Amino acid sequence: MLADSFLTHATSDMPRKALQQHLSELHEELASANDLDPALRQQLRHVADDIETLLGETAEPETAPAGAQLQDRVQQATVEFEAEYPRLARILGDVADTLAKLGI
Repeated sequence: MLADSFLTHATSDMPRKALQQHLSELHEELASANDLDPALRQQLRHVADDIETLLGETAEPETAPAGAQLQDRVQQATVEFEAEYPRLARILGDVADTLAKLGI
């Protein structure tokens, strides 16, 4: 029974840790993308800030009311960046997948 509890806790933390890693990658890519349009850069920073806020909340992420909107915004940003910024698009795709794993 203790092992089941540990396993459940460990697996529920895994998507959160992955999301934190993807956010770190996103911040690194934003810092190095010198040719990124300022409006697009701001859009990505806003999405990243919202995800960080969501991760910092004590409630489960899937209960956050803005979760579905956040998922939509991440998916939209992925589409917008795909042609010109494939690395950013890949990172955003990873973020969207991880949000889905968290039930957001």
